[in-house]
Amino acid sequence: MTRRIRAVTPTLPREPGIDRLSAHHLHALAVAVLIDRYLKVDPTPERLADLAGKVAGFAEKELFPHFQVEETALFPALREALDSDPLIDELIAHHRNMEELVRRLAESSARQRASLLREFGGSLRRHIRMEEVELFRQIGGRLDQAGREELGRKVDDAARAMGLTVHKLW
Repeated sequence: MTRRIRAVTPTLPREPGIDRLSAHHLHALAVAVLIDRYLKVDPTPERLADLAGKVAGFAEKELFPHFQVEETALFPALREALDSDPLIDELIAHHRNMEELVRRLAESSARQRASLLREFGGSLRRHIRMEEVELFRQIGGRLDQAGREELGRKVDDAARAMGLTVHKLW
């Protein structure tokens, strides 16, 4: 099931491709909140194993394809248009870190799961805020309308090609 989700920071000028990424960010923030709730309400080994499986499914279906869209369409275009190489490099490092956390989660013992889930949720939250607050504001502040439209088209084309969509939450 797909849903239309409002952008995280709707007051910034956004083109459809960038708006789509913001919608995914909002969805991912909801996943981070759900992780926190699961950890507080019912941190039994069985429940944590279930949550780890849900996080892995979310990562495979949505998060990792989202990373690919950013890394193949958004970031290369921004490296050309903005002076953001250190920020983009840091964001890519976040992607690799979250991929590693999901891998470790799949191999984790019951005792390690809560800590890894907490770390993943926190990393996801920080990463999204960095993209929304720092990177996307640069887009709105430094690219003119034509530049934003072109960037939005590139991102939207890449997202469509990958079948990137927002799935129903657990």
